[in-house]
Amino acid sequence: MSETLFLEVITPDKKVFCGHVSEVRFSTRYRGQYGILPGHTPLITLVGSGLLQFTIHGLEHWMTLFGGIVEVRDDRVAILARESETVDTLDLDEIHAGRQMAEKALREAQTEQDLEIAQVALEQSMVRLEAVNMATLLGGPHPPRCAKCGFDICRCR
Repeated sequence: MSETLFLEVITPDKKVFCGHVSEVRFSTRYRGQYGILPGHTPLITLVGSGLLQFTIHGLEHWMTLFGGIVEVRDDRVAILARESETVDTLDLDEIHAGRQMAEKALREAQTEQDLEIAQVALEQSMVRLEAVNMATLLGGPHPPRCAKCGFDICRCR
């Protein structure tokens, strides 16, 4: 049995991540959290919105995941995601602006569709903020400082 997994995260636009990891954790659409280690039973499941956490040489890393499908087989984890971002590509100012727009849209929603769109936008901004905060807490790759509150870990919630 191998000591690592090969993790690949792909969106319609690009390959977001590709490399060997020792562990992968993600939220599924309907079945809660999955933790994948080398030698895991093969599976295919839907990915929900949340954080993708993986370990490389004992260091934790985070990415956002927004929907998709994951296949685990032969010490390989392939995630085809609707959308995914690495922490170093996230901008706290944009996250805050997106959250404010989503909160405003929630208040002003006049149809069920408006409400659903605003809820998804708010959820995505909160996942992005959580990714930045987790990376900052545990020394992830160059997390940005919040321009609004000035802290490495955003306290604007």
